[in-house]
Amino acid sequence: MLKLFMQRYFIILNLIIFNPNGAIAQGLFDTIITVDKAAITKYELEQRIRFFSFLNEPGDPEIKSREGLINDRLKMAAAKKVNLQLTPTVIENSMKEFAKNSGRSLEQLFKLLESGGVDPETFRDYVEAGITWRELIRKRFASRGEPTDAEIDRAIRSASPKGGMRVLLTEIVLPAQSEQLESARKISKELVKIKSVDAFSEQALRLSISNSRDVGGRLPWKNSANLPNGLRQIILGLRPGDVTPPLEVKNAIVLFQLRDIEEITIKEPEIVSIKYLKITGDEFQLNLAAKSIDACENAYGLVKGNANLSMTIVSQKPGEIDQAIFQRLNSLDSNEISIFSSESDEKDTIIMLCERTYANLPVISREETKNKIMLDRLTNLADGYLSELKSNATIITK
Repeated sequence: MLKLFMQRYFIILNLIIFNPNGAIAQGLFDTIITVDKAAITKYELEQRIRFFSFLNEPGDPEIKSREGLINDRLKMAAAKKVNLQLTPTVIENSMKEFAKNSGRSLEQLFKLLESGGVDPETFRDYVEAGITWRELIRKRFASRGEPTDAEIDRAIRSASPKGGMRVLLTEIVLPAQSEQLESARKISKELVKIKSVDAFSEQALRLSISNSRDVGGRLPWKNSANLPNGLRQIILGLRPGDVTPPLEVKNAIVLFQLRDIEEITIKEPEIVSIKYLKITGDEFQLNLAAKSIDACENAYGLVKGNANLSMTIVSQKPGEIDQAIFQRLNSLDSNEISIFSSESDEKDTIIMLCERTYANLPVISREETKNKIMLDRLTNLADGYLSELKSNATIITK
């Protein structure tokens, strides 16, 4: 760390003393942004821009650098309030890990940064803010990030081999009972105009009554196929930053902002076999059975003893299944039902999909699923907390 300090000292000394235009050099250290009472200098901004350019970060380097420095000040101030300070050894090890991930030693990375005009201390500050924030979020939200066994089971069941689109949304749910409706409508008209992700999240913290309020309304990645049909069409028509029209539901008005969208490019594996149940019989009895059967496992107990119904459970390769049945099975998810009249024997038939078996389908690790849920949840909690810090801060740009 002493070596880093001396490197920064001589860089600054060179700028102030040996630069023939001393006034311009001195201006590098003028304050251009204050976050509460913490200053950000022109020098820090220029250094961060060079560093982000070195990393080939997407987007406008100056905008991202300004936002990044402001966020870092907020993060470090929040850590200071709870007396969280990492040791020099922890910071240096994280810097070495960063360098290792780029295929270099720390010394090699320093030389490369210096050749691009980046002060090694700029790199250290960037790493320190990142790992300090990560530790703060872990300590603050660890208990809320832990998923239950039921949540892990549900995530494993919902894992789909199919591709598609997934979206990141922020939601605001406004109370809109009869006496609140007109006021909620006026507020929603203003919310629709918001384009900033942070500004929308701040309004969620202030106005929303949903469970996501504490995280600024920020929801984790969702497969668009799992959204209600009407909402899915609206969301897929948005660009990041856009807000849906106000959606009026019972006693509430809901708005969603699209934060990000990306394609899921997972190749669908080959279906080896399909297990399904088939029930034939009297139309009236079939309709009663269809209302009662909610899973393949309980179908036998409901049909057993009914002389008007006949049930079989079949497991076949796709090519062995009757085409009329196969077409209906293709449109079903597990434990969903289709009722139709068979052309071959003119009997009414219930078809329920039990499960599809895929070739070479990777085993979904319970531990990996748990870690992913925790990461998504902590990321959203962190984003919401940062939005809260920003909304409570006094930020002045000169």
